[in-house]
Amino acid sequence: MRVGLPLIRSSAAVLCGVALLSLAPLACAAEPVQLEQEAESPQVEVQPGQEPGQAKADEYVSAVDLLPESTAGVIRIPELPAFCDAWERTQIGLLFASEEMQPFLDDQRERARSYFDSLNRKIGLKPDDLYEIASGEVTLAWLSFTDDKRRPYALCVIADIRDRKVEADQAAEKIDADLKAGGAVRTDVKYGDETIRVYRTKPKPGQLKIVEIALTWNDDRFIAADRESVVQGVMDVAAGKSPAKAFSSRASYQQVLADSTAEIDSANEKQATVCWQWYAEPFAMGRILREVVEYDRRDDLDVIELLERQGFGVIEAVGGVGVVAGKRFDVLHCGVVLAPGKLTKAARMLQSKNSIRLPIPTWPTEDTGAFFRFNWELESAFWAAESLVNDALGEDLFRPMIEGIRDDPEGPQIDIARDFLPNLENEVILITDNTMPAGPESDRMLVALRIKNADVVAKVVQKAMEVEPDAIKLEVPEFDVWRVERGKNDSDDIDAQLAALGFDENIDEEDTSPLLNHWAIAVVEGQQDDDADYLMFSSHSELLVKLGKRVRVGETGDRLAATERTKTIVAAIDDLNQGNEVTYDSVVHPSIALRARYELLRKGQLKDSDSLIANLLRRIVENDEDGEPDPIQAGKLPPFETIKEFFTSAGAFWEKTDSGWTMTGFLMAE
Repeated sequence: MRVGLPLIRSSAAVLCGVALLSLAPLACAAEPVQLEQEAESPQVEVQPGQEPGQAKADEYVSAVDLLPESTAGVIRIPELPAFCDAWERTQIGLLFASEEMQPFLDDQRERARSYFDSLNRKIGLKPDDLYEIASGEVTLAWLSFTDDKRRPYALCVIADIRDRKVEADQAAEKIDADLKAGGAVRTDVKYGDETIRVYRTKPKPGQLKIVEIALTWNDDRFIAADRESVVQGVMDVAAGKSPAKAFSSRASYQQVLADSTAEIDSANEKQATVCWQWYAEPFAMGRILREVVEYDRRDDLDVIELLERQGFGVIEAVGGVGVVAGKRFDVLHCGVVLAPGKLTKAARMLQSKNSIRLPIPTWPTEDTGAFFRFNWELESAFWAAESLVNDALGEDLFRPMIEGIRDDPEGPQIDIARDFLPNLENEVILITDNTMPAGPESDRMLVALRIKNADVVAKVVQKAMEVEPDAIKLEVPEFDVWRVERGKNDSDDIDAQLAALGFDENIDEEDTSPLLNHWAIAVVEGQQDDDADYLMFSSHSELLVKLGKRVRVGETGDRLAATERTKTIVAAIDDLNQGNEVTYDSVVHPSIALRARYELLRKGQLKDSDSLIANLLRRIVENDEDGEPDPIQAGKLPPFETIKEFFTSAGAFWEKTDSGWTMTGFLMAE
């Protein structure tokens, strides 16, 4: 067995294994049935729509060709063993196999086993079990059942088990023992010449849904789903009794896969292994995921319906293809966002534009962890948001709010429509860095909006800051910098403004810390070759002052673009982006971007971090670990310096097309 095999190969198999483990909780809301309490499983004859038969095609039929028209999303791994072998050769795979990581990973294996074993609605198949039975393709599919209000979707997993029938038999017996131990009753359903094992569990007091898991296997494939009818449907297609390719002949699926594959082929990574393909219809999958997390909307706004009403349904599909362990790239993903229709209503916010990909500006320094650049029609996007805001609030409040900012004698009296929006260029830059040694204030971020008339925008900022009770003007001779520190007036003012907009009933009465305790803003006029001026916003005034001064004096030393690792990423984007036009591009150096956050996690101090990301995570998970001080035993992680060599740099870019966007991202091989 290879070093670290359970963790390394689980990186590939985990998608399939977790899905199988989660079949039962995925909203199996059939009406409760009277279950037979028998020691042995009864045989029940079921007559399918057509006579059962054993006729099969000479060649193995791909799982995507067996899926029904109701399929909303798919993840397909063409060759699971090949994926796992290729993954082991990547830097991430080598990191998992490294001696330094073993104490931490050993603990995570135990934690994962404990978590999966605690699921009282489990199927029992672990990721490594799936690895053992799959000799080739593994496909996960989410199916939509819009007419079934109690069971609106299903999950199906199909694995190629040719030459591993014995292992599949053993895995099925483990599932059987696990489910029976959890109180499930098994019924063996004869379907044609094959048998479907159907497991059901009586609902607990107060539980409306029952658990149903159906699985079957033969010499070719293992099929599992949380609906017996789904398994039967797949079996009918495989046996030739129902038409094949009901899903895979879908035009959007074929276009997404064809376009993504063409981009992969053009990268000329002949040594790489095609490891995954994926496809999703965003709104259908959004509804499914909402059921997966069992989100109770009650009287809350239905965001999915809101977005559909506002024209975002123009996004028909998203998907892509990923390859691993190439000569140049450890991971290369090419994908497509398919949106061929006209953007209307609030969906006009998506009006990005292609621009010639310019060199990285000289002002970001070499200790920058990540550089992101967007080309977006900001003024148009702002006004497109009007219908979305009004629809969400149920009132025409957007324009009155803008007019109030302009006309209120006690407000800043800023004319956003005249003085601010027309002076925005279509370029937005976001950078992140961090300071060492790692501390609560280490993580920093800065957003720079390229502007036209710096004098006018500076006056807008000045007016806004003069009425901001928590703002102070810093003593910076080169340009005006305003720093805002959170104070009690800040919270009171925000609550009052939200109440005025009709959000008073949604305000949490508990004290919720802000996403940013402090921030800074400034307008900086540049002296570089392109003479760019920026409106800069930063989580830390020190970062804004540092980079603002570089913009102001045209500093060109110690720059991000001059580092060898950045040149490598830019060269790769040059080769992949043949047209040299993008709507988005980025350069990320994880060895810098992750170092402070990693060390804070390792020392148990991440909870004290004042970064935007940490505050977001804290809101999500602070109540999920029952007060356990170090739930993942992060103290067993090795020091970052001992493993940073495994963190290779990454790049990405998007390009606008007539039918949506293409998206490319990669991790360098070394």
